[in-house]
Amino acid sequence: MDRGGAAMPDPRNSPGRSQTRAVPPRTPMQDIQDRLGIPSVESLLAERQDIVTEMADLWARWGPGGTGDDLRKAELSRLKGLIRAQAARDGRKRLTNGQIDDEAHEHPDYLTWLTTATRDRATYYRLENRRSGIEHVINRGQMIGRYLSAETYLTPRTG
Repeated sequence: MDRGGAAMPDPRNSPGRSQTRAVPPRTPMQDIQDRLGIPSVESLLAERQDIVTEMADLWARWGPGGTGDDLRKAELSRLKGLIRAQAARDGRKRLTNGQIDDEAHEHPDYLTWLTTATRDRATYYRLENRRSGIEHVINRGQMIGRYLSAETYLTPRTG
């Protein structure tokens, strides 16, 4: 407050002042990355993390050691039980295991499951490919940084 008792306006909230965040100072590495046209490691790692988050469930199902095959077998088992129950309800003669297996593989629920699984695997592959590509760009940036560091030592000094 000033001496007259009136509140002074806060200059941080004045009408002409921009409400954007302060830009952090640039580092020498960012300058080098910009000159070479290499995306920043920070932005690449953030993008990679977004991809990993998006693909985590798909990886758990379709990645190494995933549960996809177990889920497929569980779905087939459920359908076989359903087919046995429907056959008993309808008074059909006893079905052989081969007939039940064939009907389970032809069941619309199983075909829907296969279609969804195929789409999930394709999505997993695309995300994995993007993640791998980001890692290649990061590695390329590290290689260029090492090259530039080595070139500094190889440049003859005058004077």
